[in-house]
Amino acid sequence: MLGLDQIVQNKSLALLFRKFLYERYNNENFSFWLEAENYKHISSDDLRSRRSKEIYEKYFNTESKYELNVDHIQRKDLEGQLGTPTNDLFIPIQLTIRKLMEMDAIPLFVKSESYKKFKENELIEIELSSTERDRSVTICEMEEFLKTHPAITK
Repeated sequence: MLGLDQIVQNKSLALLFRKFLYERYNNENFSFWLEAENYKHISSDDLRSRRSKEIYEKYFNTESKYELNVDHIQRKDLEGQLGTPTNDLFIPIQLTIRKLMEMDAIPLFVKSESYKKFKENELIEIELSSTERDRSVTICEMEEFLKTHPAITK
């Protein structure tokens, strides 16, 4: 069974998964997962503090268009830790989101025509429109993730 680890280990496959989610207006989970993964590698306290607030506003603010559906307890725990953010701040929610993707989005993706074509060809050029580039999973986040994970292939 295809899992998130296999998806992010291949740039073309990760971009295809991102596009699949985008087309279904459901890419916030993947976006958050990537941003949380990138956040783990921040070494500067100032940058970590700034990024934790940005990620919180983007995915946990009730007025955000990218708000994630997480339980009240996880949200309150996160809010309580924002004052002194550590590199593992988002891990509990990231694990929850990962499970959701592996139980829902990834099985749907595996059944999709785009994934079937990918498996046949193993190399697909992903065309992204400017509006897709601006959506919650930014290409910049994907590229940052790919830089910090050297085992990933293009």
